[in-house]
Amino acid sequence: MRASSRDEILDAAISVVDADGQADITYQSVARAAGLTKAGLMYHFPTKDSMMIALIEHVIARWQVELQAALIVPLAETTLSQRIHAFVQFAGDGGATPGEFVVFSEAVRRPNLSAPWLEYLQTWFGFGKGTDMMPLLLVWLATNGLWIAEATGVLSIEPEQRTALISRLLSLADEVPST
Repeated sequence: MRASSRDEILDAAISVVDADGQADITYQSVARAAGLTKAGLMYHFPTKDSMMIALIEHVIARWQVELQAALIVPLAETTLSQRIHAFVQFAGDGGATPGEFVVFSEAVRRPNLSAPWLEYLQTWFGFGKGTDMMPLLLVWLATNGLWIAEATGVLSIEPEQRTALISRLLSLADEVPST
């Protein structure tokens, strides 16, 4: 399958998740959104799990492009502190969508789908030993909490509150020497 076709199908799938607010998507709903027949979609994704894993990988790929853009330098040359900074900026600016939260939740709920998320988390945010990681871990957890709260509708933050919160989170991340 052409990469663009695959991306278009997965973009259609995430639009279905965004619209429905749940990851229990059907072949029919994704096929309709992608302009395919159900059989055409099944040709590309023979099982719903294969479609969900591809969707998870698609979301992660988008995030990595945006996070990498925020880093400016290649991932291998960055510190954990720089990666946390990029994540705060990405998530704090609304980079992660409610639909992507649903996809992430499905991977947590169904361990057979979690491998791509776990690899992404370890690659970008592996909290190792050595320097005191507590401030970075706190910032990372708080940023995830912000995303989850907004994605689930639990919390709505005014723009000036968001600016102050993001600024404070970035300040906390700056308290850690280069790691």
